[in-house]
Amino acid sequence: MQVLFAAIPGYGHTYPLMPLATALAAAGHEVTVATGGSFLGRLPLPTVPGMPAGTELDAVIDETRRRHPDRHGDELSMAMFADTAAELVIGALDAVLDEQRPDLVVYEAMNVGAGIAADVRDIPAVGFAILLAPFVVDTIHTAARQFRAEYWAAHGRAVPPGRGPLAVAVIDPTPPSLMLAEQPAEPARRLSIRSVAYAENSVAVPAWLNGSRSRPAVYLTLGTVAFGAVEVIRRAVDQIATLDVDLLVAVGPEGNPDVLGPVPDNVHVERFVSQARVLEAVDLIVHHGGTGTVLGAAAAGLPQLILPQGADQFVNADLVVAAGAGRALLNDAQDGGAVTDAVRALLGQCPERARAARLREEIAAMPAPAAVVVELERLAAGG
Repeated sequence: MQVLFAAIPGYGHTYPLMPLATALAAAGHEVTVATGGSFLGRLPLPTVPGMPAGTELDAVIDETRRRHPDRHGDELSMAMFADTAAELVIGALDAVLDEQRPDLVVYEAMNVGAGIAADVRDIPAVGFAILLAPFVVDTIHTAARQFRAEYWAAHGRAVPPGRGPLAVAVIDPTPPSLMLAEQPAEPARRLSIRSVAYAENSVAVPAWLNGSRSRPAVYLTLGTVAFGAVEVIRRAVDQIATLDVDLLVAVGPEGNPDVLGPVPDNVHVERFVSQARVLEAVDLIVHHGGTGTVLGAAAAGLPQLILPQGADQFVNADLVVAAGAGRALLNDAQDGGAVTDAVRALLGQCPERARAARLREEIAAMPAPAAVVVELERLAAGG
């Protein structure tokens, strides 16, 4: 079976798909990953351009603002994925799909252009959810039906009716305890999958973290897209460093460790770390609430302190708190030692630590990527 994986070139969009992609390859299938930017030629599988060369996020945002000057916030983000990015992805994948004619397309579900390009060619497509809020994908795919209607028309096809994902199924790593109570009205077939962290072998874990330690280790990150929140990181560093802990701070692959200025001796600042390995070595994570980090921490059984900054992070924070596996502090609630108090509590024998351990067991019981391979083989065969 020939399978094309397609993901927007971002860590949080590409990495979640890799455990399943490598599982398919290990099962003997021919797997190619369509992505872009620095991910081309860097992954453990063959790659092809899934977006035009030189496409940068800032340029995509600027073009979306030009097309939709009346949209702001979430509405602007929706138009970026459903209109601008979708058009760019379609333009790149047209040639790839016509040349390869894969038996199946698996695409990160916000990468809706891949679903559209597969649909007009009658290639079965499966979305891979990277959000805990399925209504976001539902909204993006519904809007894309309007924004990109002329593409279906140019291929002599009608726009697929209804709402929901342009896919025969959606792969969803959300454990039951983190699911929203209200699900989409027209859900696609759902394939559950265990959240498995992906890490590049070239990215190391700080040596001090692997050695013997006499005090707890705390990991602080705002992800690979940190919304420029240097002030948030600095505030958290200043408060956490007052405790008898070792604090690992990751500022992101594009971040500059120097922007934090001088830090206490118990603070270790890195640009980028192997988060999958770090999560197995620390006692607590303080983070932004990105879905990949939420699920990675949950799979590692860690309690979480979430400092949400944008996008779906506020929803994710609410879900973690509701599940009893962590706490959350908005920016205006982080002063006056609030971060210190929360970290101190979460490092103790708190209810969140026990609930996080149970959440880890829940995730471990979900189907492994290798088990999902069998389901994908059935879907590609028309099952």
